[in-house]
This record gives sequence, C-alpha cells and structure tokens, in this order.
Amino acid sequence: MSLSHETYDEHKSRFDLQTLLDTSRLLIESHDVDFVLNNLLLISMGKMAVARAAILWLDPRKQAYYPIKKKGRIELPGFLSIPEEPFRERNAVFCDDHDDLSFLAGHGINFMIPIHNSTRHLGFLALGKKMGNIPVTLEETRILESFVFMSGIAISNSELVGELRSTNRKLDYKVQELHTLFDLSKAFNASVDRNEITRLFKYTLLGQLFIRRFFLILCRNDSPVNVTQNGLDDKPDTGQMNALFALENEITRVDDELRKQIPFLEESGIHLILKLHNDGGDPAILGLGKRANGKEFESTDFNFLISLSNLALMSIQKTYLLEDQIEKERMEEELQIARSIQQKLFPDNVPDIPTLQIAARNVPSYQVGGDYYDLIRHKNGNLTMAIADVTGKGVPASLLMANLQSVLHILQPFDISLVDATGQINALIYQNTPSDKFISFFWGFYDHEKKILTYVNAGHNPPVLMREGSEPEWLSEGGVLLGAMPTMLPYSEGKVTLQKGDLLVMYTDGVTEAMNKEEEEFGESRMISALAKFREHEPDRILESLVSEVSTYSDGHFTDDLTLIICKVQ
Repeated sequence: MSLSHETYDEHKSRFDLQTLLDTSRLLIESHDVDFVLNNLLLISMGKMAVARAAILWLDPRKQAYYPIKKKGRIELPGFLSIPEEPFRERNAVFCDDHDDLSFLAGHGINFMIPIHNSTRHLGFLALGKKMGNIPVTLEETRILESFVFMSGIAISNSELVGELRSTNRKLDYKVQELHTLFDLSKAFNASVDRNEITRLFKYTLLGQLFIRRFFLILCRNDSPVNVTQNGLDDKPDTGQMNALFALENEITRVDDELRKQIPFLEESGIHLILKLHNDGGDPAILGLGKRANGKEFESTDFNFLISLSNLALMSIQKTYLLEDQIEKERMEEELQIARSIQQKLFPDNVPDIPTLQIAARNVPSYQVGGDYYDLIRHKNGNLTMAIADVTGKGVPASLLMANLQSVLHILQPFDISLVDATGQINALIYQNTPSDKFISFFWGFYDHEKKILTYVNAGHNPPVLMREGSEPEWLSEGGVLLGAMPTMLPYSEGKVTLQKGDLLVMYTDGVTEAMNKEEEEFGESRMISALAKFREHEPDRILESLVSEVSTYSDGHFTDDLTLIICKVQ
C-alpha cells in the first residue's frame, strides 16, 4: 500500500492540530500510563477511522511484545516477535510493504508506529485498515507520528512521576519508621520493666510488620535465654537454641534442611532467622514467622527489624544489668555483714601473757575468708593458740571456719589433751562436711611458767621457731588434715621448750604462696629471710614488715587469705 499525495487543501486531514495539542497536554498532565495508553488507542482509532487497533508492549525480559491494549475484532497471540529492521529508517510502517511484517496482516494489523520515550523503545501503536479502504495520507501519518511521540513523552513523564511517588511513599514509610523507632527508644529507655519492654516489642512487630509469630533469644553469660516469644505453642530447648547461634549468615531463610536440623522451626512455623550483635553486646537471635498480610520481607524490613531489635535488646540488657547490680549490692551488703560477724570470731585483743609478746592479723582475699586464728588466755595466765586454713574461699569457707571456732571454744573448759581433742574435732568435721572440704590446723598450749609449748599439727604449714644462732626449727608433729578421713590413729603431740628471744611464727599459705607477676611464689626462704631481717623488732613491727614484704612482692594482689601469729619470748 502507498500513501496518497493529495494536498492538504484538496483533502482535509481528519486530525485537527489544535485538538492534537490539547490532547497531548491532557495526556502529559495525567501522570497515568494506563490513561495515556487508552487515549492513544481510542483517539488514533477515531481520527484514523479504523475499527481495529492495539498497543503492543515490549517485555524486556523476553524481548517480545504482548498486547497491553486492544480494540475491535483483532486476535493476537500472547507474545509476538517483531523485527527491528523495517523501523530503522522511518517511524510509520505499512506491514504489507515488508515481508518480515506480513504475518501481522493476518492478525488484522496494517499500520504500525513505534512508541518511544527519551531513553528507550516501549512498543508499537498497531492499527488496522481504514474503513472503506481509504488510503492513509502523508499528512495523517506525520500528525499521527507526532501524537505517538507526544504520548511517549507523556508515558515517560507518567513513569517518572510514578517513580517519584513510589520514592516519596518509601520516604514517608522510612520517616514513619524513624518516628516509630524514636518513640520506641524513649519508651524503652523510660522503662526498667522487662515485661513492659517485651510487650512494646511484640506490639510493634504486630502493628508495624504484621508479624504474629516470633521469638527472641539472648545469649547471656554464655547461655541462651528465651527472652520473649509470641504465637508459639512451645519453646526451643537449649540444644536447638545453641544450634541457632551457630548459624553463619546474618539473615537465614528457613529451608527443609534447617527444619530437619532444628525441628522446633518446623513445629512453630518460623520462616526467617536474624542474628543480632547489638554493637558488641551479648548476641541474640530473632526468629520470625510469615507476615499476616502475605508480603515477603524486603531489605528495608530487615533494616527496621534489626534497629528495633537492637533497641529492645539494649533495654532488656539494661534490666539484666540493673538486676545484676542490685544483686551485687545485696551480696556485698550480706558479705559485709558476714565479714563483720567473722571479725568478731577473731580475738578482740591480743591477750597479756607473762613471758610472751604476741601479734596477730588476718588479711582475707575476699570480704570473708577461710583462715582462722585464735588466742585463748586461761585464768592461770597460760595460753591456747590456734591457726587454721579451710579449703576454698568466701562464704562456704567462712562457715566451716565458724564451726571450727565454736568446737574449739566448747572443748576449752574440759580437761582433755590436745591429742584427744584433735581426734574429736577431726571426727566431727569429717562427719558433717562434704568430702572436698577439709581444714589444715595447728594449735598449741603454752605454759608460761615452764615456757613449754605443747602442740598438734593437723596437716598445717609447720610454724617456724627461730632461735639465736640456730637454724630455723619447723613444728610439724601431728597428723592428717581435719575432715580428710576418719580418726583411725591418734594424732601425735610435739613439745618444745622456749627460751628468751625465741621467735615463733605461725602462718597460713597465703604468705608463702603469694605470687609475683611471673607467677613465682614468695616461698618459705623469702619468709625466713624477712623474719631474720626484722627479728630484733617487736612482734607488731615484725608482722607489719612481713605483710608489707608479701604485698610488695605480689603487687598488692592477695590470691589467698593471709593470717599470721607472731610470738616473741621474754
């Protein structure tokens, strides 16, 4: 088919230019692609007087065209492959003039004009023959091409406006999310009630993201804790919670393999797992079911979920820290009371014993400890002295120490030898304490008139007796630790006669086992050297000097209780 060459005056065009301009302006201002395509199709059919028309739209993924709009009795397949070659040199093309377009004539298409916007090809306006087989004029073609071109601009403008609207909606949604997070941050920070915080968290997931099934697990003190959950009939056990923390990815979509590994996910309908780190705080796991509105989770949802969860986690951890602080303060208060009670178990004052100067001191490594010493003055001026070290530290050791002190004071009024008394104490300790608890114990009876010390050493660090011009003598006669085994054999008894100037030092292993930065012990040799250096002084001065030496050596860090009794014979 060829175009008629009639002049415009001889054959007036069916298009009115003013109408074209007005219509184009209407299309450009519509901002609606569907409206533009409908009007492009209907106006073209009306002005060209055709009964069949369609708009063939390009699907970029398939690189084929599908009829997005059509009018009249026109049958078209779902997708058509249209070659580009016929449209390289001109816009309007008659299908009959090109062999590779002739197949379209069989579908009732006679005339095609490409639709473009400023950046890409969109599709074609496809028209059937004019009624009465009247030929299409050149002027009609040009005006129609202009109308299609203006429609392409209108479509481009509509798409741009649509993108702007979509962007604005997303921005509005983000602003709403930020406002929500800001309000929640204030609400979370204002609350120290963990139940209230988890309730706000739950309602936000329900109201903002339509999530009804979820759980939140926090790893606290290296153990998983199920902080809160909703819509679930059961709770994951410790093994399954640990398996969730072992997942490598920050975001994990639950698949069949993971459901087999962690059956709880299948049973509870959990669809998504998020790992949370909370700026270096305790890690956490958020498990989510599908959204009630059927929408899939998007990247923006993940950002909101992570921000929301971290806010909730910070506040939840704050409640735990507050509880820990309250518990710590309560424990410190109780330990302080226990310390004051324990201190009352030690002698209030060093007794005045004829022929003997005495200094004694206890330095606990904790607020309460397991070391014990006692100085009991008899009416006749004689003295029972004792020193002990209970295994362990803290409150359990202090309780056992208190029991020992009670037994010792109960036995004092009775006329019983040190050997027999030690055997009875051992039996009592063995029967009433766990197998891992025992006491190293040394005690002695000093006769101030005869200057004789009778003693029993039950597995304790042997006290050292230093005489002028002699090697140190260690007082080790006795038997096994208290509480280690039943009293099957009697303890043995040692005796030593003291002389003027003799120095007797009883101590616990907190002295000799104090360590420096290289983890070397202070040891007995350093203790003997320090005692030799200060032995000319009074017992108080010797004691303070020895404690200072040990403190300097260990940089002030006592890993065990330290107890000393220092006696100097007059």
